[in-house]
Amino acid sequence: MEVVASFHPFIVTAASDWTGAAFGFAGIIVGGLITLAIAWQTRIAAERSWMRDSRRQIYDRFLTKAQQLHVACEACYAAERDAASVKAVQGAHSDFFQVYAVVQTVGQHPVVEASRKHGYRLDELKKEALGEEGVLHPPAFGFVSKRVRAARHDTVDAMRAELGLGTKSVRPPPNYHGFEDVDLPDGILLKEPSPDGGDVGMTASR
Repeated sequence: MEVVASFHPFIVTAASDWTGAAFGFAGIIVGGLITLAIAWQTRIAAERSWMRDSRRQIYDRFLTKAQQLHVACEACYAAERDAASVKAVQGAHSDFFQVYAVVQTVGQHPVVEASRKHGYRLDELKKEALGEEGVLHPPAFGFVSKRVRAARHDTVDAMRAELGLGTKSVRPPPNYHGFEDVDLPDGILLKEPSPDGGDVGMTASR
């Protein structure tokens, strides 16, 4: 005897409805998860963009204040520590180390290391400019000033790399003066710097 299975039309309809509802619910869940993932990624991207923009502003302030302190130290040393130049150094020193602390907080490790060396060398320069006791004996103001410039280049390279502006160093070559591709007028001479930065001779124009 052949047995034929049959289902009540209501059962078939109900099963279809439940299956459709299940797929619909699953679709809602998947769609919600995708929306959350996109929102999370958008938030992370926005935070990174904000941090990058904030660092640009902070690094701009750091380099500006560092240069102002360097210039003030050079002027004070040349003026033999007159009252106005001493006051300028003290003010520039205070301004610089306020932003220095922020860079040490928000910068990535290469920037932290480079800016720390820059800051410590500037602090030594400031002490020598004001006749205070530093870490070098005897004082060597000219030497320290050159080492500050070298540290600035290292700091710039580290900041550029962190901001995604490239990893190639933008440090100028040794003894760079900007006139290597210029035909100088007759009678104009170009100084030949020595390896330590001192002038040892003159090169006639070509």
